[in-house]
Amino acid sequence: MIINITLILTSSFLLSYVVGCSESNPTSTTPKLSQIDADTPVSYRDIDPAYWTESPTTRALDPYDSLIQPFRERKVRDLANPDAPLAFEGENQIPREFRAPLASWEPIESVLPFEWSAIEEIAPARLAGLRRAVRFRTVLRHPDFQIVEVAIAAHAMLPRHALAEPSAFHVVAGHAEFEVENETIEAFVGTTIKLESYETRAIRVTSEEPFRALWFRWAPGGDETYLDFGYYLTGTNFHIQPLEATFPADYEHWPEALRRKHRIVEATPRESKVRPNEEGFFSQQNQLLAHSREMGSDRARVYPTAPRASDEMGARWIDFSNISAAGFFWASDAASAGNYLDRWNEIVRMKGIFQAKNPDAQYDFNFSYIALGPTSKYVTHSHATPEFYYVLDGETEWILDGETFTARPGHVYFHGPYRNHEMRGLREGEPMRAITGSWAPFGDREVWARPGFLLESLPDQDEAAEIPEDFDFHRFARRSMEFASAADALPEARVQGGN
Repeated sequence: MIINITLILTSSFLLSYVVGCSESNPTSTTPKLSQIDADTPVSYRDIDPAYWTESPTTRALDPYDSLIQPFRERKVRDLANPDAPLAFEGENQIPREFRAPLASWEPIESVLPFEWSAIEEIAPARLAGLRRAVRFRTVLRHPDFQIVEVAIAAHAMLPRHALAEPSAFHVVAGHAEFEVENETIEAFVGTTIKLESYETRAIRVTSEEPFRALWFRWAPGGDETYLDFGYYLTGTNFHIQPLEATFPADYEHWPEALRRKHRIVEATPRESKVRPNEEGFFSQQNQLLAHSREMGSDRARVYPTAPRASDEMGARWIDFSNISAAGFFWASDAASAGNYLDRWNEIVRMKGIFQAKNPDAQYDFNFSYIALGPTSKYVTHSHATPEFYYVLDGETEWILDGETFTARPGHVYFHGPYRNHEMRGLREGEPMRAITGSWAPFGDREVWARPGFLLESLPDQDEAAEIPEDFDFHRFARRSMEFASAADALPEARVQGGN
């Protein structure tokens, strides 16, 4: 995403699962399961989770097992194939969960590779203002890829600079003007701003509330073999989904009042502001940037077909009945399951937001919106492509290789190649809302060692411009909507495990 990873859950996990079922239903020690038709309206309260644990019994009850078995067989073949991408080991197999709400903000110096000692010497007071007004927190750190939470106080500014790695900002609260090269773009919730290697950029917040964004950074030129190998849907009875999981037709990730298209600002590009006593330092920084661009001219404009600015409003939710046309690494494999995906259109919402596409090839990085209906179950699956989920909303049981986590807003999950994972919503009426993405690993990791350049004097930030240490980054706006309730289940259709 070759380590031999079993498709069957370990005996210790099975034992704990059975014990858990027994505790919730003390009248029985072995769940008595019967087949549930895909068209049966059933409440989550009456679905025994044992249906979704692979076993001879649950496979025998799954009317779609013949469609799923080829996924299991292909995963076994791929793991034994010496030409298949390797599973991650060592530094590449990073922790599977990161809880951002429990982490502190990072020193700005650890995120932006500038000549901070010189900046501290020439502008100590303005640097202190920048540290108060701009906050960073890295919530996923892989040798190929990083996710950084960015918070900037209302009307504050991050001055013009340039960095070696390609990246993309995705706005999740507030709005701001991005000055990218000679273009100024006002970005709103749901806007993505693409930045190529060593493109100049500055951010000026234009909202009355703090600006919040997820900043995705990656090593370019990854191994696309990981994108070519499979998606393995190996769990059982995916067709059994609670009626409470069905999305209303008008679902969107954000409230309608926040959904705005980005705006190209009609103005003369702003000149870099350099104070007279700082001209020598910033002249040197601009010369070093020009030299770095010249030395890396082959890395300029790596993603010419990806727009500099785009909006989630311009993307449509996937039609899973035509999934092969969706362009995701797993799409063609998932399409082989045929009408097994019919229920997905009711319980899953997903749309592609951004793709750092290489000309005449695939991509280095992409991300999407995804939402799973309340109390729904995404059964065991895996893939060769490394993947992340950044949770915006909901409370979800997340099982990674048999280890169970409880996902909440601001939690980040990493799925390494071939690692089994599954999810189940835990709250009625509350979908799991997330941003998910993948990347081609083993790119140019030297990009992280290359310098960045601050290109203009630090501005005087407003005295009130401050992001406090306890600032709540993870309270995201959401659209109010109604989902079906347990009361809507037909009593005669209820299927109870263990009775």
